[in-house]
Amino acid sequence: REQVRRVTHIAPADPDGTIIGEPVLQEGVIGIPSPRSLGLCAGVTDAPYATTTEVYPDSPKADADICNRAQVAAITSALDFLLAERRAGGGAGGAAAKAEL
Repeated sequence: REQVRRVTHIAPADPDGTIIGEPVLQEGVIGIPSPRSLGLCAGVTDAPYATTTEVYPDSPKADADICNRAQVAAITSALDFLLAERRAGGGAGGAAAKAEL
């Protein structure tokens, strides 16, 4: 999140503690059912790690360039995390999450 936050704001939860009707797991992050069951891009692979990132220019604080840079920040920071986990001998499993940023 911190790398994305350097580029744009993180979407706050709605008053009921959800983003697009899904419970917030951590700031700006929601869990969803299997991406394959929803027909999302992350569901077309059997990769052990898959995600869908969402950054939209739907606020006066963001534009197309900011959204593109935020998408890059989300992916590169996820790759940095995975590399650090591998070096530490850990692993996050095959969980898929949608980051609504």
